[in-house]
Amino acid sequence: MILLLVPSLCMAQYSDELLYRAYLEEDMVTWNRYLTHTKWEHIQSIRERARYLNYEYGYLATAVEERKEDVKDRVAAFGDHIELMNEYIDDATILTYRSSYYAYCAKLNAKEFISMGIKAMNTAKQAVAVDSLNPLALTLMGCIDFYAPGIFGGSKSRALEAFNKAKAIYMQNGDTLYKWNYPALEMQRAMCMEKTGDIEGAIELCNEMLQRDPEFRFIRDEYLPALLKKRKK
Repeated sequence: MILLLVPSLCMAQYSDELLYRAYLEEDMVTWNRYLTHTKWEHIQSIRERARYLNYEYGYLATAVEERKEDVKDRVAAFGDHIELMNEYIDDATILTYRSSYYAYCAKLNAKEFISMGIKAMNTAKQAVAVDSLNPLALTLMGCIDFYAPGIFGGSKSRALEAFNKAKAIYMQNGDTLYKWNYPALEMQRAMCMEKTGDIEGAIELCNEMLQRDPEFRFIRDEYLPALLKKRKK
């Protein structure tokens, strides 16, 4: 009985609001504590497992880049969790997570970089094909188009289209409150505006983000000041 109470207490302690604020403040330590303390095998609710999976997806993007000591085990667990949730989450979201899993594997294993990278791209395309109105899938496809060189099929203009469409869907659904995926999308959208030549649009968007979330540290302290300097030149 006590074991069943532990994940419930963890979820109450690590609310969406707390984790959202932590994201804005670049505090992935708090996310790590939530994921570590909330044991997957003790989570009884499908809804809470889906919630956990979304934070796991976001946390690993940082953990992989920083080569955290336990990251390979964490990525492997993420892959297992995706398959366990396959029948409970919509296909486009599952494919989005699976694409990210392949991308994480590619970054962690040089020998599999090309093969896993191709799987990641193809799976992301499949996610959008399955549901072209899934904002998570659109955001991931936009990121792939944004970061992939043109010779490998990347397109910043196409990425911006995907980001804009994802934003419109989030707004239409009213699905932005304490949802870290939304400011993550807006950040990528601003960067894409800059790279496609719309610096003024990127600055305006950054100011909008800071009106909504003044504690968005990366935008406030790094990205917007860099844009303002670039505009002066």
